[in-house]
Amino acid sequence: MMIAYLAMASLLVLSLVYLFGSLTHRRYRGAEVRQAFALVRREEIAQEQEAGRLTASEASQLLLDIDHEVRVVKSKERFSFSTDTSFARWIMLGVMAVTVLGSVSLYQQMGYSKEVLFTQDLQKQQLTPEKITDFLMYRSARYDRVEDWYYLANDYLEAEQYQNAVIAFETALEKLPRNAENRVSLLVEYAQAIFYANGGQSSDKMLKVVDAVLRVEPTQPTALDLKGVAEFAKGHYLGAVLAWQEAIRYSAHSQERLALLSAIGKARELGRIDYQQLAPIITDQLAVKITWDASKLRWHQDDVLLVYAVLKGQTMPIAIQRLFPEDLDRPVLLTNLDSLMPTVTLAEADKVDLVVKLANINDDDLTKGQIIGMKRDLLVNHNEIFVINVAL
Repeated sequence: MMIAYLAMASLLVLSLVYLFGSLTHRRYRGAEVRQAFALVRREEIAQEQEAGRLTASEASQLLLDIDHEVRVVKSKERFSFSTDTSFARWIMLGVMAVTVLGSVSLYQQMGYSKEVLFTQDLQKQQLTPEKITDFLMYRSARYDRVEDWYYLANDYLEAEQYQNAVIAFETALEKLPRNAENRVSLLVEYAQAIFYANGGQSSDKMLKVVDAVLRVEPTQPTALDLKGVAEFAKGHYLGAVLAWQEAIRYSAHSQERLALLSAIGKARELGRIDYQQLAPIITDQLAVKITWDASKLRWHQDDVLLVYAVLKGQTMPIAIQRLFPEDLDRPVLLTNLDSLMPTVTLAEADKVDLVVKLANINDDDLTKGQIIGMKRDLLVNHNEIFVINVAL
């Protein structure tokens, strides 16, 4: 790109030099003619003086007049140029055409047009997944920054192009400093990409990344989940249960917990691991499904919900979870791990009241929100998903 830019700049400079030379060349030819004419006049004056037709004083005055005339004409023509420059004009026209076309081509080649078109499509809401991927590929190739490769990797994940996602994550990790704060989270996503690229199966490559994460952050729930997957694939069912129970301990997402509980049950069955050999980490639980009338209740971007269980006649929750509206399409699982006070959990209750409270994520105290749903006297550890209809 830079070579093309320098070539066009050099072409412009050379064309200007040529035009200036064309304009001044004829001026120099005129100066030569005037000097020759002055020389002839001096010779004529000398001949006239020798023939006696001019006196010495007259000849001297005429010579002075010739010198004066040459100086005057020269001074007046110093800032005048010849107008007979048709050829130079054609040259300049060609150079300008080449320069304009070259500039446009260079503009296109450098990719500025892609950024302009992407911004226009974004403003007009005309972006497609293909356009987004193409733009992210261009940004990664041009700027070669960590964040560009990271966004491209996530785009590949969403498009289920897992092999491409693995390559993009590897490029991002190569450029990310070893001591960067977000390196662990990037390694976790990289491990997930490896897992998906391998058809949802464990691999030595994935386990190596998972171990690197757990050395730095032993409580990372996704890494613990993948470690359990690796242990299960090797037939180490006890190790799988241990890893998955730790993942449940540090995961706050109900859907992840439900999936992990199912996986733990399968590992216990295959490994014949009873509860006496390894006690369960979740001993008490309550599953809730939240429903609402879409015509009467619309969620906002800043909405956050507190779903919690309280003992009858008390106000302090014994199990609580914070959720966003996009999480409400799945059951909410409250467990003995979700207590605010370590001494009081769902294990101390047979029945609880369930409360759903709506707040704004920007509020200083979310507990001051509005109660939009409640159900009383629900049985803990009951094999049922309790449904609560919420409304303002």
